[in-house]
Amino acid sequence: MYAYRKSMPRANKHLEEKWVSHCQKLHKKRLTQMKPAIDNKPPQRFLHLDQNMKKQQMDEERYSQIERDNYLLLDKMSYIMTHPQLLDEKYMGRPVTYGKSLNKEYRKKELMRITEENQQILRRIQHKEPYYSHEAWNTDARLSEEYLRNCAEYPICLPSSQTFSRSPPARVTRTPRTARRDG
Repeated sequence: MYAYRKSMPRANKHLEEKWVSHCQKLHKKRLTQMKPAIDNKPPQRFLHLDQNMKKQQMDEERYSQIERDNYLLLDKMSYIMTHPQLLDEKYMGRPVTYGKSLNKEYRKKELMRITEENQQILRRIQHKEPYYSHEAWNTDARLSEEYLRNCAEYPICLPSSQTFSRSPPARVTRTPRTARRDG
């Protein structure tokens, strides 16, 4: 038993225990029958939010209009195909047919001439030797790098030295009065 019950006065020890067990049973029964105070169910789904009835109605109207137009067009086309069009020639004359272009041969010759000129230009470009030499560029870059190293106060680490030269670059050391080269 609990300490506070021992300190409380009571008339009968057995009746007090019976009363406490009865209260505990009632408490457990109420706990099992208790309903939640917080509603954690998903909210109710409304049909008008899921389905846009006005949009569906407008789509149906549009589709019916398209079907009606298609039917009318098909009907007109079948009428044109089944009935001869003799009245057109009678009132409007024979259909106009355009003859050959008078310029066709000239345009064809001009196109052939331009194509031939383009081919000649392409051949000349392909057979021409390059004007710039990448070897000269590499030697010029190495020389510029060497000049830069000679005039720099502190050692310079250039990433381009690895791409321009395969041999290690010449080291240059400076003394206060004279500059001498170690190589």
